[in-house]
This record gives sequence, structure tokens and C-alpha cells, in this order.
Amino acid sequence: MTRISYSRDALISLNLHSTPLKPSLTPDPRWPMEILRENKGRDARKRPRGKRAGVRNRLRDRAHRAPLLSILLANVQSLDNKLDDLQARIKFQSDIQDCNLLCFAELWLNPAVPNHAIQLAEFFSVHRMDRTADSGKSRDGGVCVMENNSWCNNANVVTLTRSCSPNLELLALKFHPFYLPRDFNSVIINTVYIPPQANMDTALCELHEALTQF
Repeated sequence: MTRISYSRDALISLNLHSTPLKPSLTPDPRWPMEILRENKGRDARKRPRGKRAGVRNRLRDRAHRAPLLSILLANVQSLDNKLDDLQARIKFQSDIQDCNLLCFAELWLNPAVPNHAIQLAEFFSVHRMDRTADSGKSRDGGVCVMENNSWCNNANVVTLTRSCSPNLELLALKFHPFYLPRDFNSVIINTVYIPPQANMDTALCELHEALTQF
């Protein structure tokens, strides 16, 4: 066998011109399928990102099983000319679409307008109280509550009180939703509208008297 020897300068020359070995990126078959799949040119060893963290994202995942209610309250000043805007928000904004309750004041409606004419979506049920002659006015006013059927069925809603006077308009409803935190079996929602010209002290007394009845 012939023995080949190299000088020191020849060894240095070989090291300078030698091509470094590339690390092998052969995936281990024991890896999860998410890592084994082709990752658009990125390193196959890089783990894919998981779910986003944060309280807001966790609440979105729970949707209608949140520990606290999500309520949209608005003074619409005529619901008739804002139906298109509200329907678009429910369709394209998940935060409003997943609301448990929608509460509106100053509907400006009358008994001639049926509930299905103001229903924003098929999964919302309507509970409303129009302004009556007891308020001293023939139009304006009125309150409304729409509950999400994914949160509570319409059959599990009880009307506690309805009140209409020159100083106060009140609609109180009791809900038995599908999910509530422990030690709670129902939710009471009071939708109140106090006109600008009303006597505030008298309105608060009427509200206190109505709420203490249940």
C-alpha cells in the first residue's frame, strides 16, 4: 500500500478550497404531520405557530358561553331608517353578531309595525314596548330588546314588567340562558328610557318602585 503524505502548505490549501458539508434536513418520521408537511420553502424543522393567546381570543372562542354578558346598548332615534346599517354590522362584525343582547331606545315605532319587519337577523328574537298614550305623546320613544337564540331560547324569556309614563319607559325581562356561571340561574335585563323633559326625581322613584316588585 502506498502511503501519501502532504506538506503543511498543501493541507492549508485543501482546507481553503474544500466545500463545507450542509446539515441534513431529512425529517424524522416520528415528527408530527404539521412539521413533516412542506412549509413553502422554509426550514422543515421550524415548528408552525399555534393558536393566538390573550383574553380577547379566548372569549371569542367561547362565544355564547362567556362568564359575563355581551350587550349592545344604543339610542337609535328611529329604528326604521337604521335597519340596513345594523344588519350589515351583524353580518360582517363578529363582535356584534355574537352579542347576547341588543338593547335599543327611541324606536319611534307603533303597533302597526310587526316584529318581523324590524328583526335584524333570523337568530335574534324581538321583545319591544312601544310608547303608549300614557306618556302624553303620540309618537317617538319606545324600547326594544333582542336576544341571541344561541344564548337563550325565546321560550325561556319572561316579561316581568312593562311601564310607560311621561317620565319613564321601562321593559324588564327575565332570561334563563343555556349557560350561566355557577350559583346563577337567571338574568334580569331592564331597558329604560327617560325623556329629556321628564322629571328625573319622579322617574327614579318610578324605576325604584318597579324594580322592587320582583
